[in-house]
This record gives sequence, structure tokens and C-alpha cells, in this order.
Amino acid sequence: MEGIFYNTCPAGGCHQLCALKVHVEEGRIRKVESADYPGDPAARSVCLKGLASPRLVYHPDRLKYPLKRIGERGEGKWQRISWEEALETIAAKLLEVKRKYGPQSVKIMAASSSHVGILMGRLMAARFANAWGAGGVFEAKSHWLADMRVPAASLLTLGDSGQTHRPRDVVHSKLIIVWGGNPAETHIPNMRFILDAKDKGAKLVVIGPLFDATAAKADRWIAIRPATDAALAMAMIHVIIREELYDRQYVTRHTVAPFLVGEGDGRFLREDGKHAVWDGPAQGARPCDTADEPALHGTFIAGGGACKTAFQLLTEKAAYYTPERAEEITGVPAEDIRTLAREYAASKPATIRMYYGVSRTLNSTLSCRAMITLAALTGNIGVPGGGAPVPQVFSPIVLNEQAVAHPPGAPGVQILPGTPSSMRGWAAIREGKPYPIKVFFNSYRNDLQCDGHLEGYREIFAPMELVVVSDIFMTRTARYADIVLPDATIFERDDMVVNGDYVQRLEKAIEPLHEVRTALDVWSELAARVGLGEYFRHTPQDYMRMLLASGHPSLDGITFERLKEEKIVRGNLPSPPEIPFARGNFPTPSGRIEFYNESLVEFGEELPFHRETLESPRRSPLAGRYPLIFLSAKIRATMHSIMANVDWMQEVSEEPLLHINPADARMRAIADGDWVVAFNDRGKVKLKARLSEAVPPGTVNVPHGWWPERFAEGHYSDLLHRIDDLSTIDPVLESGAVVGDSRACSGLIHFDCLAEVVKV
Repeated sequence: MEGIFYNTCPAGGCHQLCALKVHVEEGRIRKVESADYPGDPAARSVCLKGLASPRLVYHPDRLKYPLKRIGERGEGKWQRISWEEALETIAAKLLEVKRKYGPQSVKIMAASSSHVGILMGRLMAARFANAWGAGGVFEAKSHWLADMRVPAASLLTLGDSGQTHRPRDVVHSKLIIVWGGNPAETHIPNMRFILDAKDKGAKLVVIGPLFDATAAKADRWIAIRPATDAALAMAMIHVIIREELYDRQYVTRHTVAPFLVGEGDGRFLREDGKHAVWDGPAQGARPCDTADEPALHGTFIAGGGACKTAFQLLTEKAAYYTPERAEEITGVPAEDIRTLAREYAASKPATIRMYYGVSRTLNSTLSCRAMITLAALTGNIGVPGGGAPVPQVFSPIVLNEQAVAHPPGAPGVQILPGTPSSMRGWAAIREGKPYPIKVFFNSYRNDLQCDGHLEGYREIFAPMELVVVSDIFMTRTARYADIVLPDATIFERDDMVVNGDYVQRLEKAIEPLHEVRTALDVWSELAARVGLGEYFRHTPQDYMRMLLASGHPSLDGITFERLKEEKIVRGNLPSPPEIPFARGNFPTPSGRIEFYNESLVEFGEELPFHRETLESPRRSPLAGRYPLIFLSAKIRATMHSIMANVDWMQEVSEEPLLHINPADARMRAIADGDWVVAFNDRGKVKLKARLSEAVPPGTVNVPHGWWPERFAEGHYSDLLHRIDDLSTIDPVLESGAVVGDSRACSGLIHFDCLAEVVKV
């Protein structure tokens, strides 16, 4: 094969999906470069991971042929087998467990954010699962295992878990607050627009515990103790309300601020079936749409009892968080809190860019709700350059995924009852209730490295009769499989992807190397062996035609033939994209911004506030033995665990080190470069120490993504919580207000972890 082919970056966990042009000579990829988006040259982007992606294809450690385990799981003893033997073995076991336990005893997982491509990354596995009647599907509709708290907070406050401003909208901002993220290393296209905004005069404030590459570009770095973001946000709310810096008109018209709340039950009062407010001129409760001057503050008698406005309740809640008290909790000086609050309120439009780093602790939904409340109080919702958006841009383009994933006549997958979160789902699988999972398929997911403590997975896998992993490398997850199948890379198969406002063609650039096969090949072969061949008689091109035939206006006139010709096609969408809530309409129960959420009264979380996290160094009984907060922040060299074994990425990165503040190091007689062990009751990791003021006292950080081979002993993920640890569940995120949403549910809490460090 020769020529230039269009594709996208395979390190897709950043959700940028930057388009690439792949240059092929004599059947070999020679280079990749960023591709243009039609009509939008500013959208073109690529980072080092994208440029290095061909190194994955030709990596010497790439899986080349099927393997069968001949030792114990995890022992690393393998035998090369043929595809025929691999497929026959899997098919025979599928039929056997179906006879003994039913089709629901098979669980199939393939929805990895780093397995790019709608067909091969997700829908081919889903098609087989639906055709088979596979089980073990969790009630929680989100397939994410982490990072759901920002969308959940948005859902609970604004009614939309996917509301977002496009990255370039920051060029309209006068003040940009990056909260809990490092886009200079992990969302590089976003950072470009932040720097463009700075060139236009915008101020950049970075709030986070680590002095990282983004903080280095900031006008001000707010060094906050991990997991205390709600206290800072509530202190800012306190200052803004006390000094009357809020946008009174916006707050009155577009939030629940004037709604009356009964002191007895915490519910909104209603008049004539509508939310009641206290009308100043009439000196009485009136339906919100008939009152002339709704009161914002006050305690009243209405509805047969005492009541207060929601704004009064917020004022009283925030009054606890004086800047001085917040300083005790967060470590941020009180005067810095006042300055930031005043600057944010005065700099309209101002944007709070919440990143997922702020959401990886148990109670962080409260933090994110407080941040959104800040934006609401200052009238920064629904305006260009404003907002408190979720980090990921969820595409408004609607494909016909159902036609591909659930073919006519297929029985469909079976939900595992009582699993409104992934943790509860894995616990049910471990217990074998209400039915056992005996065969487990894992496709291009490295859960055993990226998503929690190893021993939890080993215990869950123990009663399974067959574990199959399909990947391009022998990952930590693949090592615990019984059969490993060599997958095709993104450059060796045909597919497509939706990226923001665009549909992108992913063209096969080279023939698959070695004995690797695509997901379509594997599932089609298995289907034929278990009597489901009728469901797999289509080509990738057929499936792409199905996807594009959704009948949705966003795809009017976009056919496969057009996509094949143009490579990248913009959907039929407004240009520029509409700012969320620009018309003042909110899909909440009240139709307004609900900083007070009456559905959360039963949890005591109707208003945001600071709640100490699960493994809090201030309150946890573990803090006596494990006084250090253990972080594993993401870096530019890896995306989850992909790219970590690529030589180019290792050349531009230091070896994995434990970053520790010099004050903490002195207390432990640790010098720079010493070998140390970080440990807790769950596990340990051995590596060298790096003394750094970029890490605050009381905190240590081991960069996320590096494989076990890069550590002298253990792995940083062994210190994290188990995937089936029910104590890590936020009950609010299992409530009916959240669990039915496709982007929000309770997830893993990677930054909610205490440890100790000793010199060895």
C-alpha cells in the first residue's frame, strides 16, 4: 500500500481524537502529521503521543500471534497456538458454560477510551454480546470507571451531564480558572487556546496541589491541599454574597435562589402547582411567574410553616466557610481566597474549567457543584467565555449505533440487578450473585493497571473458567488471561469516529502485521462457531453505512460515499456551536439552575459543602499510620497506560519517580535519588525519590501510566482501592437522579488514598 491515509491518534483517552494523515511508502508507515478539518484550520492539532503512534505498530514487543497460558494466571508462562486452536477453544467454552449456566454467564467488556474506533473499539463486541445474550452488564449506564463526578455535578445542578463549551471559547474569557487539571500536558489542544486567550489579555489562575506545566504558565497558582476544593469554592461564594458581588438579576431569574424552602422537610414550596417565592410588594407567597419582586433573602411564614429562600440557605451554608476557616482546611491563605473571589466576580466573562483531577475523591461531586454555583452566582452561565463546563466535548452528532450493536432478532444483553455503580457490579460478580460469570472477554482494556488494586481483580477472576484478552501488547491485564489474542492497531483496519462536530474516516493504511486480526474478524469467526454467523455477514463499510443512516438532522446529506471521498466531514450543526444555556433554559425539574437540589435532601446534600474525603489526612483513622496523600497524576508521556512502552516517550520523560516535598523527605531521612517504598495496607511500590517543592507537604506523587516493568517492585496502582470496594461509593451517585444518565455514576477514587514512604 502506498499514499496518504486519514486516521486519528490511537491514544484517545484524552478525548481529543486529533485527525492524522498517515504517510505510507512500500507498505510501511513512514510518518504521521496533523490533518486539516474542513473550514476550520484552527482545529488542526497533534501532540507527541500522536506523532509517536507509528512506534506502536512496529514495536518489538507487540503481540504477534495467539497465546495460551500454561502456568498459573499471572505467572507469565505462555505457549504459542494457532488462531484455529484459539477460536475453537473459546467457542467450545462458550457453548459449555451456556449449557451449564446460561448465556448470561459470559461478560464482554470492550469500551475502552483508548480503543479508538466506533466499530472495532466498541460496537463489534457489543453486537456479539447482544447476539449471544451476554450478562454482567451493570445498571449504571455510564461505561466509564472513573471521572463521572464532574458530569454528575453538572447533571444535578444544570440538568445536563454533557454541557460543555468548546475549547476555543476561552479566547472570549477575561479570567480562566483551570481547576484540577494540567491541560499543558494532558489536553494539549485545549492549552493552545488558553495561551491564545492569555495573548489577548486574559488572566490564568490554576488551582491544584501540584506545580505542573500548566501552573508554570499561570498568572497565579493556588496551591490547594488535595480534596479540599469545596471548602475553597464555598469560601469564594461566602465572599461574593457578603460583598454583594453576585449578579442579582441573573440569580433571581435563572436560579432557584428566590424559591421558598420549607424548614421542616427541606422541599420547595408550591403555589398553584408552581414554585413559590416571597413577593416583596405583596408581602406573601406567590407562584414564581407572578411575583413582581421575589425576595432573595429572608425567613417567612408560608404554606403552613416557616420557610426560607434557597438563597438564604446558601448564604447561611457559605457563612461557615470564612476565608480564615477555609485556609485551615485548604492551606490557601485567606487573603488569596478573598482576592480570587473578587477577581472572579469582577472579570465577566470568566470561565471555570473543571478537569477530571478534581473528581477523583469520594465526595468531589460536592466540590464540582460548588464550582458550578460560583458560575451561576456571577452570571457566567450561558455566555461566551464563561461557564463551568465538563471537560469532555460530547458530540451532538447522532449515529445509528443501535442498528450495529443490536441486530434484529438478537436477544440482547442481560443487566446484572442491583448494580447502579461499577464497584457494586464487580462485587456482585465476585460473589457470583445472582448468577456466576464464567467467561470474561476484555478487549484493549488495561484495567488491572489503570483501574484499581490488583488483588481485587485476581479474586474476581479466580472462579472464572476462561479469561480472554485481546490487545496489541502483553499488558498487566493480559498476563492474567488464559488466552491472549493479538489485536490490529488503528492503522491496520477500517473504521470511523465522531470527534466533536466532525465525522472522521479511519482508513486502513497498511495490511495487518504478523498474525494479528481485527475485532470484526475475531467476533465473526467466533459467531460462526457458536451458531450466530447470521449476525456477522457485513463488511466494515456496511456497518459504517448503518451508522450514518440515523435519520438525525446532524447527518443529513452525510453518506458513507461522501465520507470516503472527503475523509473528514462536519456535521450539520450550528457554526459556531451554541453556548450551553444561552437561552436561559435548563433541563432541571425546576427549569432553573439548582444549586439547591431538593432530591438530595435525604442525603443531607441539598446544598454543596466541604465533606472530608474517605482517606482524609485530617479525619481518617488511617492517617496515624499513613500520613501522606498519595497521588498518581497524569503526564504528557502516556495516556492511561498506552504509549508508556514507546521508546520516543521514554526518551523525553524521566524514569518513574516518587515526588516528595523536601520537608517530608527530611522527616524520613530521604535524599534525592534514594530508593524508597511507598506503601499502605493494600500494597506497595519501590522506586527512587525526587525531592521537589512542586509537591506540597503532606502529599506524594507517582506519575500515572508507567508499566510495572519500570518499577523495582510493585506498582503504584497496588496502593489504590479495589474495584469492588463498596466503601468508595457515593450514595448520591447511585440515586435515581443520576444512575440513569449515560455519562454520570459513582466511579473510582484514585486520589483518595493515604500512604507512608520509607527509605530502603
